[in-house]
Amino acid sequence: MAVAVVTGAAGAIGRSIALRLAKEGYAIALLDMSPRLADVHGELTQAGRSACSVQCNITDPDAVRQAYETVCETLGRPGLLVNNAGIYDLCPTAELSWERWKATIDTNLGGAFLCSQAFGVGMLEAGSGVIVNIASGRAFGGQPKGVHYAASKAGVVSLTRSLAQEWAPTVRVNCVVPGLTDTPMPRSAGATTEQLVERARQRVPLQRMGQPDDVAGLVAFLAGPDAQYMTGQSVCINGGVIMR
Repeated sequence: MAVAVVTGAAGAIGRSIALRLAKEGYAIALLDMSPRLADVHGELTQAGRSACSVQCNITDPDAVRQAYETVCETLGRPGLLVNNAGIYDLCPTAELSWERWKATIDTNLGGAFLCSQAFGVGMLEAGSGVIVNIASGRAFGGQPKGVHYAASKAGVVSLTRSLAQEWAPTVRVNCVVPGLTDTPMPRSAGATTEQLVERARQRVPLQRMGQPDDVAGLVAFLAGPDAQYMTGQSVCINGGVIMR
């Protein structure tokens, strides 16, 4: 059975990705620091899916290497990595501390790098593999009061392109770029559900927020055989918003 690793698996998008990939026939390794990880693991096992969960700080190189070894020992060598873990933080740039900047960059970009390095080397040794990174529309559009978040996600786009070129043709590396998505993340900035719905109605051609399952479906496509001629691509899924 093919093995997929999903980081940030306890979050809304991570959970949807894990459940979708399990339906596609993957054994799922769930990585996260949140105690909610046990809930996602329970959903998978109750549905009869093969899964393991690993509490892992993706900013710690030793922890990531240990997670790779644990997954290999428990489920087998992974052929798919989804770098979904990330944090969203807003702060006026003039007030942004180095510690907050570094925490966001280390998690969103550094974590994607460390996991790609640890799991990608195994794919290179095996002769095949797929990595799907999760960025954000803010990588292209910027983020007022979120320069650190936007910069981290722009870095994920560049990481994708660089790894795709370096590791081709053995490992395909692509990136999903969600727009406004119905998760706790946009609400963490203080927006209500009603405000988010109205924002989507005014700014998104399809006049709705994206759902975690929308993102999961695109991840499954990029991981599958229909995308075998795609690498180094950043694919927006945002209801029709034009990204420049």
